[in-house]
Amino acid sequence: MSLLKIPKRVAKNRTSNASAKAAVAESTQQEMPTLTQTFATLRVCLRYGESTASIFSRLIKVLECTNFVRILKALPNDELERLMPMLAERLTRLRLEMAEIPVLCIISNKMGVKELRQVRHCDVAQDKTRQTGNSSSCNLQLLGELLPRLEVLNVNAAIVAPFPNSLRNLQSLMLRQGISQLVLDQICAHCPQLQRLLLRNESSESLDAKNILKCFQLKELQMPLMLRSPQAVCYLTHLQHLSLQRLQLWPGMDWLPNVKEILSAKHCQLRVLSFDGSWLVTPLDLSLLQLGNCWALQELLLSNCKLADLTSPPELPLSCRRFGLRGCKLNRPLRYLKNIAQLQLLELHDCQLVSDGRPFLQYMLLQRQRQPAFAPLLLRFSQSTPLRAELAGWTPRYRQYNSEWLKVIELEEDSHTWQQPIGTITMTFGKPVNHMPELDLDGSALKI
Repeated sequence: MSLLKIPKRVAKNRTSNASAKAAVAESTQQEMPTLTQTFATLRVCLRYGESTASIFSRLIKVLECTNFVRILKALPNDELERLMPMLAERLTRLRLEMAEIPVLCIISNKMGVKELRQVRHCDVAQDKTRQTGNSSSCNLQLLGELLPRLEVLNVNAAIVAPFPNSLRNLQSLMLRQGISQLVLDQICAHCPQLQRLLLRNESSESLDAKNILKCFQLKELQMPLMLRSPQAVCYLTHLQHLSLQRLQLWPGMDWLPNVKEILSAKHCQLRVLSFDGSWLVTPLDLSLLQLGNCWALQELLLSNCKLADLTSPPELPLSCRRFGLRGCKLNRPLRYLKNIAQLQLLELHDCQLVSDGRPFLQYMLLQRQRQPAFAPLLLRFSQSTPLRAELAGWTPRYRQYNSEWLKVIELEEDSHTWQQPIGTITMTFGKPVNHMPELDLDGSALKI
């Protein structure tokens, strides 16, 4: 049973801060036992330990982090009769493969345990030995009956219709493999309490979102980029986070109308827009999104985009305070940063800035000095040799003098900044802004 004990504390090393941090990490980290070690320890405890012993609580925590159905199949009946009631009372999380659901149900019923009522979170993996396509619906039906209070279901296996109606208490559903239109409609009908729904679909079929309104409590939603009836999403009054994702190339995909339709309907609620253009085959014309109409927008974050060389620069709303670019290419970057008096934070990470010969930082400084700015602009950049070279030419006194208008900070390459998933457009919504902003006379910033 020593395998479940927390390792002994490591003596403090006072010679360096690095060794002290390593000692603390080593003393607090608990090794996860293997399946064989867990099985051996469990058998000893079931033979000789009291059911109220604390070792069983620790063992169950270990079982929650692994697929233990194979352990159950190897235990004799007398030990299962002791273990299953304890699992019914203490187990809160379950991990198993799709094909193992009937096995777990048979073992539970055989031991007189009809339900694992404390389980709230379940992860279902694809069967490693055989396909489970047509049997997935029956297995999920059994899972719902065995876990009547299940709230979070994460499925990384193929799902086919019909989707069971025994999962009505679900609050979070994540389907990692593609689904059909019929499965989506049945999810909307059978899971009215959903607050989080993550779906994928890499097929050529576009999912219709018209029935998504049945899940009116949704706060977080991830859908395929190509949708039919995207306006249905706009009527989800509790929606806070929306992700439109495509994990393959976008050639020939007319994705822009869907995005524009959502932005137009939610323009007074959109607070953050993050856009990854890894799969775009043509330059992104940012002006087509008409972000100037999104008067609640506070942050715009673009990654892996080649921005189009525009004849007129895109217009950002006065509410926008942060503009971030990561891995982007801008042929004429100064045109995108022409009218940015409202910005307070500009981020440029690993970007290609094809300049027209003017020093970038100096131009930004002169521009900021001429604008009626309420606060200095903080420019943070990384992995940019031209910006590093230009900043090196500024003396500390010169930087201090101009800090009233522009502050420039170079970050390390591995510094923590935002990270947008590949091929994803993410929108964050807040309370509607349907009034004119008020001036803060005591401070120096606009209140939205």
